[in-house]
Amino acid sequence: MNELISVLPLFIVLVVFYTILWVPQRRRNKKHANMLSELAIGNNVVTDSGIHGRIVAIDENTLTLVLKKGELVISKAKIDRTV
Repeated sequence: MNELISVLPLFIVLVVFYTILWVPQRRRNKKHANMLSELAIGNNVVTDSGIHGRIVAIDENTLTLVLKKGELVISKAKIDRTV
């Protein structure tokens, strides 16, 4: 019984870390994956580095963005949000 009481604080800390850190991160990842699956040609997007562009082509893992001065091919995972 005494061993169980000594392990209880460690268990409580693990549960708190799980709820504070991992659960919100999983929600963000799911929301981001959903947004990536809904991308379509013509959408205006912002990359994670701050580049704004409009989607002109979509492949399985890449997109082509048209910018003011040319085009840019980037990975889908680097899209931060749609505008």
